[in-house]
Amino acid sequence: MSILPPHPQTVATDPSRLEEVRFCSPADGSSRAALVYSPASERKDPLPLVLAPHPITWTAAQEHCGGWEGMQKWGYHRGWHGLADQYSVIIALPHGHHRREENCSLGAPEQIADMIHLIDALVEQGYQIDRRRVYSCGKSMGGQEALLLAGKYPDRLAACVAFNPIVNLAAWHDDLARSEVMEIREFETDKLVAREVGGLPAEVPDQYAERSANTFVQGLAKVPTLIFWSDEDLIVPRQITHHSYRLYQKVKALSSSNPIAEYNHTRAHGPLQLDEDLRWQLHEWCDYELALKWLLHHKR
Repeated sequence: MSILPPHPQTVATDPSRLEEVRFCSPADGSSRAALVYSPASERKDPLPLVLAPHPITWTAAQEHCGGWEGMQKWGYHRGWHGLADQYSVIIALPHGHHRREENCSLGAPEQIADMIHLIDALVEQGYQIDRRRVYSCGKSMGGQEALLLAGKYPDRLAACVAFNPIVNLAAWHDDLARSEVMEIREFETDKLVAREVGGLPAEVPDQYAERSANTFVQGLAKVPTLIFWSDEDLIVPRQITHHSYRLYQKVKALSSSNPIAEYNHTRAHGPLQLDEDLRWQLHEWCDYELALKWLLHHKR
């Protein structure tokens, strides 16, 4: 049985309306931008908004269409393609606000400030947004930033979904440096992380904590949150002890009624032994249509 059901990549043009919206960052006054998809037909009623940050080294455009060139052939990640028009929502994909490394914002405070400001910026530019139905959703680094947004601004978000997120940035840096996979060590993403954050975890621990969702458990406890993760993830390992499942445990420890749920998308329907190629793919799995259906059930 396949644990990654095929999801045919749509090659047709997305019927959704696309606009690149520019706005002034509240963090440093710089000019920032986001790709904004909305229904093709004009709507006068306020619409739900999904804030959708992209994964590390990807662009917002790649996140929309399902990844870097060639990735679509795997068939399990179509991105946000077509969903704005199909579900009558606004989907905003910000170009990440990094400090030193392009497409590597990694939950920078500037990025999170931009994302929450984007709600008001879109309203100012004429978008009709239902402020009771604002959501965050992403995978990997995008999942990290979706969680940070919910944790820092629980009074502004109705719900959050994260796929295979980075939760503890310091732990992730160290795991990259000593990964069991030679290709991961040779890619030196740990060095990229340290450059973006401004030092090693031992040198600037507060900076890593500021970019880690486990710092904001109190806020996340107030936001309906769904986390998909895999204990076979090669890219973000130790999901049980340091990332998704650990975050779930921390939120539930505050109160068993807190609205957070988790799902190990490997073990429920898949084989117990996975080869390395499939473990690479596990990290890239996500189903934004599934996430969107879940998100739209929630409102503040």
